[in-house]
Amino acid sequence: MMALFALEPASLLALALLIWLVSGVAGGVFSAAARLSGLISGLGGMVASAAVIVAAFEIVHRGGAVQAVALPVLPFTAEFSPLNGVLLLAMSVTALFCSLYACAWLAGTTSRKRSRTGLLCHLLMAALTAAAVANNAIELLVMMELAALCAYFLIVQTDDVKSRRAGLNQFLSGRLGTVCLILAFTVLHHVSGSLDFDVLRHTAFPAGAKSLAFLLALAGFGLYAGIIPLHAWVPQSHSSAPAHAAALFSSVLMKIGIIGIVKVGLDLLGAPPLWWGLMVLLLAILTAFIGGLYALMEHDIRRLLAYHTLENVGIILLGVGGAMTGVALNLPELAALALLAGLFHLFNHGLFKTALFLGAGEIEMQTGIKDMEKLGGIARLMPWTAVAMLVALMSMAALPPLNGFASEWLLYQSLFQLSAAPLFIARLLGPLLAVGLALTGALALMCVAKVFGVTFLGAPRSKAAEEATPAPLAMTLSSVLLAMLCIVFGVASSWIIPHFAAVAASVLNAPVLQAAQHGAVFSATSAVSAPMVALLLLGMPLLPWIIAAVLRGARLPNRLRGEAWACGYGHSADMVVTATGFTQPLRVMFGPLYRLRQHVMPAKLVSTLHQGWLGAFCRRLAFIELAVLLVVAFA
Repeated sequence: MMALFALEPASLLALALLIWLVSGVAGGVFSAAARLSGLISGLGGMVASAAVIVAAFEIVHRGGAVQAVALPVLPFTAEFSPLNGVLLLAMSVTALFCSLYACAWLAGTTSRKRSRTGLLCHLLMAALTAAAVANNAIELLVMMELAALCAYFLIVQTDDVKSRRAGLNQFLSGRLGTVCLILAFTVLHHVSGSLDFDVLRHTAFPAGAKSLAFLLALAGFGLYAGIIPLHAWVPQSHSSAPAHAAALFSSVLMKIGIIGIVKVGLDLLGAPPLWWGLMVLLLAILTAFIGGLYALMEHDIRRLLAYHTLENVGIILLGVGGAMTGVALNLPELAALALLAGLFHLFNHGLFKTALFLGAGEIEMQTGIKDMEKLGGIARLMPWTAVAMLVALMSMAALPPLNGFASEWLLYQSLFQLSAAPLFIARLLGPLLAVGLALTGALALMCVAKVFGVTFLGAPRSKAAEEATPAPLAMTLSSVLLAMLCIVFGVASSWIIPHFAAVAASVLNAPVLQAAQHGAVFSATSAVSAPMVALLLLGMPLLPWIIAAVLRGARLPNRLRGEAWACGYGHSADMVVTATGFTQPLRVMFGPLYRLRQHVMPAKLVSTLHQGWLGAFCRRLAFIELAVLLVVAFA
């Protein structure tokens, strides 16, 4: 039996899929024993994720052309390519730390929730792993639909009005996305006579069929990825599901949608026309800016992070749209640099956003609170969680020398190259998109100040916040290790970027970008050495401290610590800045944009959609569909 699972990517993937399924079922069987069930599910998920990480490294390292490989034991043929390898790597690193978090979380919840959450999360990861390496449209759609249904049942576990509404939104969005994808691949099948990706890749499609299929695929994958205005399911779903499941939604499920756009727009359909790239760029900057703007208005910490996921989806799509535009304009360096930036940010987003969701889950577990207005002072009570979330928040805001900065800097460089393109529309859009990305970064910085300041600093604003204690070791370790990876992938980005450049080159069938091979986050116009930035950032604060320590002598006694005060008055919790007060100026400034949601989704339409009978009907339909898909998948 062990010979079947030699250290080959196909064998490792098959082993991982089997471990996810077996450990998910076993965790449910032993759900009455809290600690045992949590360990079975958590450790099983960690082992499966580790196997996929090794397989993904091997796939990316091998590079080369796309290969179709049959998985041992399982009746499944996988497609191995560097693009699929990067997606597997981004997904499995997230799943590894979510499984570590789940070891403690599952042990602390009810038996019913423990069995359902463990099994559903494992089914979700198994389905998405299979979708990531699917070699034809039928396998891809079946696995994406199975994953979407697992996500639905993870959302509606807590049977309250909010969760039911979130689940219904996700169910309707997922079914609409699947219908769009079925129509897209039907158009392609009508011309090519096949749904195999290799056949589609070598078929010459008429311009009309090609564009129709792309628009349908953009809508279908866009619903999964949460592109604005197709994002309605995202904020509520991330708030209603368990924290580690929400991290999987953000860093795994939505990434399948992004890679789907890359696959259709740059791989299966050949060279895209210019208007495809321009459309993706405009949708991207809209998603990034609106996502960041709405994030600032949220007080529910997980809804805020969900809106920031939308912002980062937009940032990743700026790279994808830039690559499509570069191909259309026959500018290979622009295309390679933009796609490199998009893929690198896709990976980096998984690291810092998972750390943030897991940190938010730790706070929720220890206080029972998701509303930032009722927190405060958590940093003194949960110091490791505070440090991990601060690092992840800084990475989300693209501050050097963290990984978010490294990938966004590459994206800026690609937009500067777009500004130098010979076509007028490109020269116009390049600066506008760069300014839009800068405004999005400013909104992200405000979110760092809001989340960390209101949640972790100041005085506690509720009894639960005042009595918070550190989270269990496994949960704290999961967010701390991810924060450390954010630092590592930022400081060491000079050595990591060439590997992503090779993946981008394989997608574009172009030479590897030479500018990415010089040990710096670099383009033809400028270079930034991430290790040097890290050394300077460490040295600059230390230098004044060293000078003061050497020169002060006996003139400056050590300061005494006393009670906090403000303008001569004793400090009280009422003086602490609230989340509402912090964002009030923006609420006034961008009032029309915030009110736009009410016009797009009027209250009457929302109340009609969320009638009780429709939710109950969809829930029964989801049970039936999940059962049928499981039979199909295992058959």
